[in-house]
Amino acid sequence: MSRIVHVVESFGAGTLSMVSAMANQQAADGHAVTVIHSVREETPANWRALFASAVACIHLPMQRAIHPLNDFRAGRALYRWLRDLQPEVVHLHSSKAGAIGRLVSLLWAEPGGPRWFFSPHGLSFLQRAEGRLKNSIFLGIEKILAGVPVTFLACSPSEAEEIRTHLSPNVRVVNNAIDLALISPARPGGARLRIGTVGRVTLARNPELFAEIAAQCRDLPVDFVWVGGGDTSGEAALRAAGVQVLGWCERAVALREMAQLDIYLQTSRWEGLPVAVIEAMAAGLPVLATNVVGNRDLVQNGINGYLVNTADEFSQTLRRLVADAEARAQLGDAAREFAQAHYSLRRMMNDLYAAYGIPPQGQETP
Repeated sequence: MSRIVHVVESFGAGTLSMVSAMANQQAADGHAVTVIHSVREETPANWRALFASAVACIHLPMQRAIHPLNDFRAGRALYRWLRDLQPEVVHLHSSKAGAIGRLVSLLWAEPGGPRWFFSPHGLSFLQRAEGRLKNSIFLGIEKILAGVPVTFLACSPSEAEEIRTHLSPNVRVVNNAIDLALISPARPGGARLRIGTVGRVTLARNPELFAEIAAQCRDLPVDFVWVGGGDTSGEAALRAAGVQVLGWCERAVALREMAQLDIYLQTSRWEGLPVAVIEAMAAGLPVLATNVVGNRDLVQNGINGYLVNTADEFSQTLRRLVADAEARAQLGDAAREFAQAHYSLRRMMNDLYAAYGIPPQGQETP
């Protein structure tokens, strides 16, 4: 048995999904698991139900934005918790926890201390909508912190390549994954095709592009659906384009709504490896996605979906697929096979244990 601590400030959306999946499986495999976390606006009210009872959870306020005093306080508290818990493995998730945790690791003077790992879940300096100045600042900070001896865990091969190019050669790929047993096959069958996405309405997901696509396709016999809610201006843009915005719903409900889609859109400005796209593929949906890090690891052009960039490219490709049921079926079948072959939860956990340097499935070393 190993003592494992996950530290996460970005406690919502795909990051929360991955941290809970990892922690729950590690606890089931016999490890002692603690999650030290913040709470964000997008953190679901029932977040504790996402974790097994065997997973200990400690609330530690961490601020998303850079704030030297609050960051110092969070780092001091994190150091104290880790000294009490004495973990063999510390796994940091996303930018803020990654920054604070790496600085805390420098204070660990005792020999035989924990092994440190950092999963960015989407690199901060790739967030193009933040502007060049902020991206340059983020990249500069990451370059400085890259000198701290921790192992990067990239959630996709393309994210790993960005890390090697800009930050560090000390990186391993542990693909995001899902519990395939929870995914129901897509069974749309409505009189009108449903085209949609699942997730929070945020800057990263580019609801404005989704709205522009819907506006360009008003003449088609289709309905556009966004399963989720969030940013007020983003929701307004979607509704103005005729998109049905369903608002926040629990994951089981979101998966049921996904199963009623015919085509899945992912209009992200940036990604790590989008869990919702893996779920859509596992459901057997053809995927149209922007050609960014993460999306391009999942979508194989013309095989299980299409990589596109502009609203014009999205709408032109949609028009072809709306008119061709056989093509939609072929792409969806290929997407399901791809997800099942590469993105199972057990495969992710085995890769994660290998990176940690501990035996898989809670087994002791012979």
